[in-house]
Parts: sequence; structure tokens; C-alpha cells
Amino acid sequence: MHVIKHFILILLAIGLALPLGACTSEESSTITPEPEETRTTEPETPVTITWSFWGDPWEVDVNQRVIRVFEADYPNINVEILHEPWSTYFDKAEGWLASDSPPDVMFMENIPIYAAKGLLENLEPYIQRDDYDIVDFYPALLRGFNYLDSLYGFPRDNDTKVIFYNKTLFDKAGLPYPVCGWTWEDLRQSAIKLTRKENGETKQYGFAYEPDMWWRLWVWQNGGEVYDDDFNPSETLINSPESIEAIQFLADLTNVDRVTPSYELQRTSLGIGQLFQNDSLAMAFGNHALIPGFAATPGLRWDVVCLPQGKYRVNVAAGAGYVISSGSGNKEAAWTFLKWLEGPKGQAIFTESGIAVPSRRSVGQADIFLNQRPPHNASVFLEETEFGRPDPIFEAVQEAGSLFDEAFKPVWQGQKSAEEAVTDVVPEINELLGRY
Repeated sequence: MHVIKHFILILLAIGLALPLGACTSEESSTITPEPEETRTTEPETPVTITWSFWGDPWEVDVNQRVIRVFEADYPNINVEILHEPWSTYFDKAEGWLASDSPPDVMFMENIPIYAAKGLLENLEPYIQRDDYDIVDFYPALLRGFNYLDSLYGFPRDNDTKVIFYNKTLFDKAGLPYPVCGWTWEDLRQSAIKLTRKENGETKQYGFAYEPDMWWRLWVWQNGGEVYDDDFNPSETLINSPESIEAIQFLADLTNVDRVTPSYELQRTSLGIGQLFQNDSLAMAFGNHALIPGFAATPGLRWDVVCLPQGKYRVNVAAGAGYVISSGSGNKEAAWTFLKWLEGPKGQAIFTESGIAVPSRRSVGQADIFLNQRPPHNASVFLEETEFGRPDPIFEAVQEAGSLFDEAFKPVWQGQKSAEEAVTDVVPEINELLGRY
């Protein structure tokens, strides 16, 4: 617990010293020094480590800023970047991990899969040796980094989902803003009233829900399950009445109530974000990564609210994080960098940039997260994170997810019922799971 007590002062110092976009050579000199008890012994001679990650150009800028501050703290550790876009990163990562010189520190997801193959360093010996505090992390997030009761990495953030709403469009419709505790039917009725058509053409949509993959959140909220075990499944449970009802509810918003964009327009967060920024969408399902774009849109008045509640209140506890490759030639320096990334300064820079919900409770509860500009109800992200459950993680999870998404595509397009699609896909999923 001794690390946590330093978080708030350091976060405040960094928040004052590093306004968003400030990337000067003097930035590290204005930051409160890292507490001695959190520091790792620096190598006596200079060492170079590599850090791989994916991300858009603005996220690369944030990571380069992280490196500048870290290297000011640890002059004998030089960090070199291996960057790839999301679309090619994991193919590249497979090759890197199979090589004789993999990246030392990697931004990764689906950690247990790589750990099971012996590709990642077990961090338990380092945690025990350095008495590294982990109780500040959300426990559900750590579950995704655990393999055989050992941690192989730490989460950078949480992919907490919320509903963004356009205050101006609500005001024009004469509707009260949504509040936590609202229901699926509340969402539906609001979306109907917020959808505006002219000459038969929709000019303003009430809601958009990003159907691919995220349908499972609605299944969970309705008391359904996707698998019999999220980490070692033997069969899918998607054919339960609760699961089918949840999928059909979403599809009906599109094809019966006609309050959402088409499947093609709302299948990505980028497409949803653009509609919201153009005042063509009143409510948007999404995560914290949408905020920088919304904050930069002149005249856009918005806020966030918890997900509408089904039979149960459920969100997601999932996010990528940092690992050390087992083939690293500089494991001590890599551990020093990983600890720093997950410590006060690293977490503060990521949080202040606006790209993430912190994986540490203390960082989320600090002003650097709660008082971000423009003002919005940031505490909603923290409240929803407490209801998060880990994503399914197993070797065939991506293949299974692709099968589900392909099977449900005609449901979102109004060509099949949820029950028909589920009946068709269940044998395929069970056959896939039976091969592992």
C-alpha cells in the first residue's frame, strides 16, 4: 500500500506540469520526482530496450512523451519504439515473439494465450522481490493478465463502456438527460423521440450501439452467457432464451424502431463518433477513447451516462496492457520501464491525455481524471468499471468471435431473426471449441 499514498500529489503535479499536447524538452524537470521507494536501481552502463505498441498518430505522440519523461528519470535506459497500426500489429507481434530478439516490453491483449505458449515473462518473482503493490488495480482487470495463478502483465486501462449523449439534441426534443439506473426501455423510448426524419430520410438517429462483438454485453445484462466457461469453454450457451432476447432487442432498434444507423454505419466506434460529432446522433455507445475527438469539436455539448440496465448491471473489465517478452535480453531494464509505465507518472500521462480510463483506482479518483476538460461526468466511468467482468480469453476466442459476428450480421441487417442466426451458429462454435 505504500506506493498508493504518493499517487495523488504526483498526479496533481503532472497534471499541472503537462497540459495536453505539451511536449517540450523541459517537461520532465517540472514533474515531482518519483518517490525513492518506487524506483528501481538503474543499470550502471547504458542499456537500450524496445517497446512495441499499436495506436493512431496522436497516441504515438503520447507514447513518445512517456519515453521522454522516463528517460529523464532513468538516463541509462534508452527506449526505442516498434509501432504498428492495429490492423497489422498482432501479425507482426507473432513474428517478433518467434524471433531471437523480441521487443523487451510489449503492449498486448489476450495475455493468457501468449503466456501458455511460454512467450511472456512471469512477473511474480519481480513482484515478490520488489514488494510491488498490486492492490490498487481493479481485480477484474488483473484477471485478464493471470495464467496459472501468476501475473504476466498489468493493464494500462479499462475499456469501460458508457452512453454518450448530445445535450443540445436532448434539449431540442424537450427530454430530460438520462441518469444512471435507466433501463433498456428508457433507452428505446428516448431513441424513438430523438430520431428525426425528413421526406422519409433519417437526418438524426436516436442511438448507435456498435454491434460487432459488443452484443455480448447486452447478453450478459439480460442474464445470458456466451460460453459455459469464459477461459476454458467446452460449449456456447448463446442459445438460451435470455441471450436470444438480448440480441433481438438490439436488432429491433435498427429494423423495427429504426432509431439507429444501418449496420454498416454503426459497426465501428469511428463511424459512430463521426455521426455524434456531426450532430446526427443523439446517443452513442462507446468508450473513453471517443472523448478527445468530442472535446475538440466546436459547439458540441455532451456528457456520459451509465449503460442502461437490463436484468443485471454489467460492464466490461478488459483492456490491453504491458508485458515483458520471455526472450528479452534486458529483463531488469524492461521491468524498470514496465513498473514506471504502471506507476504514478506513466499512468498520469496516459490519463491526462484523455485516451483511457485508468486501471488503478487511485488514479481514477484523482483530479487529473475526474476534472478533465471539457467538463463531463467522468465518475460514470469509475462507477461502471466496478461492474466490469473480464472478456472471454482462450486460444480460439478470436476465431469464435468472427464466427459469431458473421452469423449475426444478417440479424443486424434485418435478414434473419436472432433465433435463426443462433440456431445456425451454435454447431459451428461447439465444433470449433471441441478442437481445443
